[in-house]
Amino acid sequence: MDGLSILFINSTKRASGGEYWMARVGAEFVSRGHQVAFICKPRQPWAEDARTAGVDVFEHGMHGDINLAAVARLALLVSKRKIDLICTVFDREVRLAGMANKLFPSVSLVHRKVVPRVKDRFQYKASYRYLVDKIITPSHSIETALTRHRWFPPSMVEVVPNGIDISPFNNLNPSRRLRESLDIPRGRVIVGTIADLVRAKGHDLLLESIPSILLLTPDVHFLFVGEGPLETKIRQKAAQMGISDRITFAGFRRDIPEILRHIDVFVLPSRSEGASLAVLEAMAAGRPVVVSDVGGNSELVIHGLNGFLFPRRDPVLLAEQVALLVVNPRLRRKMGLEGRKWVEREFTLDRMITRLESVFQRTVREKRHGKKNSRKK
Repeated sequence: MDGLSILFINSTKRASGGEYWMARVGAEFVSRGHQVAFICKPRQPWAEDARTAGVDVFEHGMHGDINLAAVARLALLVSKRKIDLICTVFDREVRLAGMANKLFPSVSLVHRKVVPRVKDRFQYKASYRYLVDKIITPSHSIETALTRHRWFPPSMVEVVPNGIDISPFNNLNPSRRLRESLDIPRGRVIVGTIADLVRAKGHDLLLESIPSILLLTPDVHFLFVGEGPLETKIRQKAAQMGISDRITFAGFRRDIPEILRHIDVFVLPSRSEGASLAVLEAMAAGRPVVVSDVGGNSELVIHGLNGFLFPRRDPVLLAEQVALLVVNPRLRRKMGLEGRKWVEREFTLDRMITRLESVFQRTVREKRHGKKNSRKK
């Protein structure tokens, strides 16, 4: 099949891992000979990254599920660019694209689902049963959560595990300069997390575990990388607990490979997770990981081999696992090397793009030939 004309739609106002995933995917598809365009909110830095790689970016306001002006703009763009496939990431975009697609029945609609939230309501049933041709998801746990709904056609779901470019993480040796710029005392083992400061990422659980970690092994410093609406609340809680001097808040950073070279133990205590890109990047950097056993984390982390999994809401076990790694540099190195090998084998960017490209091409081919997923009544 010749190159596809693909349109990605993203209506979020703030960037997270999913948006940077889209930027990288768009750039990779362009490099493989496909025509790619984005529709997104104005002034999105992740979209600018894609633009520099050859993706055409259209900035539009998208408000509500049924916005006739947005539907009209979308339909015009689909027509002018002769779009073969639309990929959406939020449920409201499914309904916008689905309405526009009624004018172009040969255009395929693929939805990327990174959280398992689907409710037994008419709007969800109608969207997934009658508007979407294929759903892609990064983990089998999300696939299971979706298909437990009796009305959900299992044949619609394709698991495409996340993948990352591992080349920026090839250098595992840290430099002193960054540690000094972050004002982290010498001789401290750095326990770090890289995530938006939002409830789903569980920073409060990590805070709860810090006193126990310091009791078990006092030579530790914590590094919180990311920004978000809960930053003030998290800082206030740290101050109330008397541990502010043990935490550095680094804010949003673009030098994640360099940051990871300084982190000795990576922690992600999420309440919910699809398949974390941050965990993959930490493993690619050769760092042992300690993550909550939610969502697709167990598909990334092999407990006891390349990291530890702990039950959600268990700060005691979290503290014990982190402390074990802090006091055992040999174990840290062993787990880090296993994590790196695991990512090299299963979660590379090229592997993900090849799988995604195959799903997109097959979906377009089936739509053109009139094949449809079997729909449960």
